[in-house]
Amino acid sequence: MTESQAAPLTVGPILNDRVAVVTGAGAGIGLGCARVLGAAGAAVAVWDIDEAAAHSAAGQLQSAGIKARAFIADVGQASAVDSTIAAIMGEYGRIDILVNNAGTHDGKGIEEADGSDWDRIIDTNLKSVFLVSKAALPYLKQGRGAIVNMGSMVGLVGQGKSGAYSASKGGIIALTKNMALDLAPYGIRVNCICPGWVETPLVNAWFALQPDEAAARAYVDSIHPLGRIAVAEEIGKTALFLASDLASFVTGVAIEVDGGVTLGY
Repeated sequence: MTESQAAPLTVGPILNDRVAVVTGAGAGIGLGCARVLGAAGAAVAVWDIDEAAAHSAAGQLQSAGIKARAFIADVGQASAVDSTIAAIMGEYGRIDILVNNAGTHDGKGIEEADGSDWDRIIDTNLKSVFLVSKAALPYLKQGRGAIVNMGSMVGLVGQGKSGAYSASKGGIIALTKNMALDLAPYGIRVNCICPGWVETPLVNAWFALQPDEAAARAYVDSIHPLGRIAVAEEIGKTALFLASDLASFVTGVAIEVDGGVTLGY
């Protein structure tokens, strides 16, 4: 199932007048989340470290009638995070939804990775959730907002050659539960999505590196009981549910959106 074959977005304007901040929104799952949240009526702050990708994504959203603007910053650097949140507030005047999606993967296990590899993955994937959430918290409090963190199936079941990545995603799941407890008194809900394999530029690049790309794709499809990997908008639809009033009594959960792959991974 390709992005063009995904079911059309038919959600109503359930996020009208809300502002959603999506990190790592230049491509992949982040862009899929931005598209779905924007289609539901939210204005979207497209946050990415890749300037060209961020501006391209914002342009795509604008062409679809979504109010969007690109913001360029490293989510793992506290000063950059604080200034970006200030810029978003200057542009939109509020933050209602935060999707902590920024992440990276290096395909290294504990033997191959060194300290700098560990720091880069943990800072981008896990530390960023802390930094961005903390910076946005005063504004999320004003509207009893919602936070959606992007975990992974490998935060639940583990995966070879993914030491720091698996640790970061497991940490996100634990941090989500902690944040849900700490922020519940403010009416802020915090939840986590754990995707399986998703059609993204990063995954496509991995397929292209395999000796037999077609066979690799067929195998990965086959380990999902539903017979295929996801498209980014399918993860975005789960983010929409968790960010909206449809999930008004849901907090602290890690939802597996994985086509059933973790049932027998």
